Amino acid sequence: MSYQYGVCTFCGTGCGHFLKTAGDVIEGVYPAERHPVSKGRLCVRGWHIHELLRTSERQTRPLVRINQKFEETTYQGAIDFLRKRVAEAKLNPATDIGFLASPRSSNEEQYLLMRLARQVFGTGNISLDSEGWQQSSLEILFEGTGFPGMTGALEDIGKSAFIMVVDFDITRQNPIIGSEIHKAAMDGRKVVTVDSRRTQMAKLSSDFLQVRPGSTEMLMAALARIIVSEELVDLSAVKAHISDFSQFRKELETLDLDFAAAKTGIAREKIQAIAHELAAAESGMVFFPTGISGITPGTVKMIFNLFLLAGKVGTPFSGVNPVPGITNLQGGIDMGAVPNRLTGFQDVRSVEIIEKFRNAWGGEFCSDPGKPVYELLPEKPKLLFVVDHDEGIIKNAEEIREVDTVVYLGAFRNPFTELADIVLPIASYIETEGSCTTTGRRVQLSRKKTNPPEGVMAGWEVLKLIASSFGQEWAYRDPAEIMAEIADLTPSYQGISHRLLDAVIGGIQWPCNQDYPEGCRYFDAGKSSQELKFIPTGGDYAAPDAQDDYPWLLMVGKAMHFWHLNNLMKKTYIPKREFNAELLLYPNGYVEICMEDAEKLGIRNGWKVNVISPSGSIQVKAKISKDVKAGTAYMPYFVKDMISQFLLQHLKSLELGENASIPVRIEAVR
Repeated sequence: MSYQYGVCTFCGTGCGHFLKTAGDVIEGVYPAERHPVSKGRLCVRGWHIHELLRTSERQTRPLVRINQKFEETTYQGAIDFLRKRVAEAKLNPATDIGFLASPRSSNEEQYLLMRLARQVFGTGNISLDSEGWQQSSLEILFEGTGFPGMTGALEDIGKSAFIMVVDFDITRQNPIIGSEIHKAAMDGRKVVTVDSRRTQMAKLSSDFLQVRPGSTEMLMAALARIIVSEELVDLSAVKAHISDFSQFRKELETLDLDFAAAKTGIAREKIQAIAHELAAAESGMVFFPTGISGITPGTVKMIFNLFLLAGKVGTPFSGVNPVPGITNLQGGIDMGAVPNRLTGFQDVRSVEIIEKFRNAWGGEFCSDPGKPVYELLPEKPKLLFVVDHDEGIIKNAEEIREVDTVVYLGAFRNPFTELADIVLPIASYIETEGSCTTTGRRVQLSRKKTNPPEGVMAGWEVLKLIASSFGQEWAYRDPAEIMAEIADLTPSYQGISHRLLDAVIGGIQWPCNQDYPEGCRYFDAGKSSQELKFIPTGGDYAAPDAQDDYPWLLMVGKAMHFWHLNNLMKKTYIPKREFNAELLLYPNGYVEICMEDAEKLGIRNGWKVNVISPSGSIQVKAKISKDVKAGTAYMPYFVKDMISQFLLQHLKSLELGENASIPVRIEAVR
C-alpha cells in the first residue's frame, strides 16, 4: 500500500489529501498537513472521497442509442456514429451546436474541449454548468481591477481585521474556509454574517445581520451611503485614485436610509455601527458564493463598490472573494470554457489575441462570442456535447430531449446518460494526470494514482480522438504538453508547468509570470497597471415584498447533507446514511418556519402544510426552526420530486440564486 498526494474534488476549496492505494483500489484518505489552505484538515465529504472513487457505478463501455436502446461499441465506432449524424444534419455552428463543460474536468481537458468547440466544430456556444454567477462575479472584478479572480488570499483570513460573509452558509458549503473564518473570530477578529437565514456561520459570528430575503444589495448600498455621507474615509483620496466615484456617489444619494432599514429589517443604528467598523478596520475581507447558488450581479457590484470605497481592495490581508462551489469552476473559466473569453480571461474578439491563437493552433477558429448552453437550449440546437455532469441539468430534461444528438463524456453513471445518444466513458481524475485551479486562483496538479477500468480512455485522449476523426490532428502526447501550450497562450499562466506544480504541495497562485515568478498571493493595486474603478449599479436597490394573498417570502437552498443534487454524495456511505436519515423524517422535503408562525397556523413540528404560490403548490412537513424570521420560510431542494413538483415552476425566481425569494402562503393540512 502507498499514500499518493492529490486534491479533493468535492468543493472549490481544493484541499490537499493523500489517497491510500492498493494496486488500482483506493483504500482510504488522509489530509495533507503541509497544504497551505486545508492545513491537515478535511470536511465530512473529503474524508469519504475514497468511497466515491471506488464506486461500481462507472461508465466502462462506449454506447450508442439505436432504436431507443443503447448498444455497446468502440470509441471509434461511437465517433463514426457521431460523424454520420453530423454529416446528415447540415449544422449551423452558430445556432445548432452547444458544448457544456464540467467544472470537475481538469484544466487541460477544459482547454481541449474549448479548442474542440471553437476550432473543430466552429462554435462559440460553450459554457460551464453552474458558471453563471462565477463568471459574472469575475467580470465585475475584472472591470473594477483588471484581476479576474479572488483578490484576497485564503491564507490571510486570520490576519484580516474585518471579515464579512454574505448570503453564504460557508461552514457547510466550503467547510475548511468556514473553519478559518471561525478561528479568526475566536482570535478576536470582527466577523459579520449577512444572510436571510441563521446559518452555522451566523451563529459563530460577532454580528449577524438577518436581512429580509432579497434585500442584501440594499443593505450593502446603505453601508456605502453611510461611509460617504459621514465621510468615514478620505473621500478626496478616493476620488483622486479611483475612477467613477462621482457617479457612484450620485447613485447612493437616491437611497433613503430609513427606507433601507425598513426594507432590510436591520435597524439604522446597526447599519451605521457596521459601516463605522468596516471603514475603520486596517484590513477587510468579504466572502460570497458563486456557482449554482450564487448572488446576483447587482449585489456583487455593490459588495465590490463597498469594499473598494472602504479601502479593502488591493491592500494586504484584504479582498473581495467569490467562492465557487465546485473544484475547477475558476479553472474552467480560466481555460476559456465560456462564450466570450479565451484562456486567462482574454477577449475572444481581440484581433491580437485571435492571431496568437490562430498561429498556435495552425488555422482558423470561431472567434465570435457564443451563447451559454442554457440560453441556447430554448432555440432547439441539434447537437449537444456534455461532460461529466450531476443531475442538476435534469431541470432542462425536456429541452434536451428535443436535441437530435446528445454526446455525453463522463466517468460515472448518472441520470443524465438516459438523455444521451452517445456515451463516451472517460477516466476519473485519479486515473489520469491534470491540474485544477481552485478557490484563490490556486493551480494544483493531481498525478495519476490508479489505472482506469480496462479499455477506458482519459478525457483528453477522447477529445483528441474526436478532433482527429473530424480532420484536426493534435500532437499532444500527455497533459503536461497541453499545459505547456496553455502557458504559451495565457499571460497569467505563463510560468506554470507540471514540473513546477509537482514540486509544490498546494500548487501556485496565478498570475505566475515574469512579474510574479513565484505566483501572486493577493491582488496588489500598487503593482497593477489598471486604475481601480467603481462599477455602475444604476441606483436601483429594490427589495421584494410579500403579497397580501401570499404573506411569506420563501427562500430556497441547500440542506446540510445535500451536495450538487447528490449524484456524488449518494456514492459515499456516511454522508449518504445521514442524507437517508433526513429522508426518513422528511421523505417529501420540508419547509422551515419559525415558532411564531407555527403558532399562528396552529401546527407542530412535523405536521403537514400546503405551500402555495401564484404558480404552484406542494405539500410537505413543517420544520419549526429558530433560523428563519417571522414572515419568511426556507425550503431545501434536496428531494428530486420537490424539484419537479414545485420548484421548476419558479425557475425565473430561482435564477436569482441566494437572493431568490418566492411569495407564498402556508396553510395547515387538517
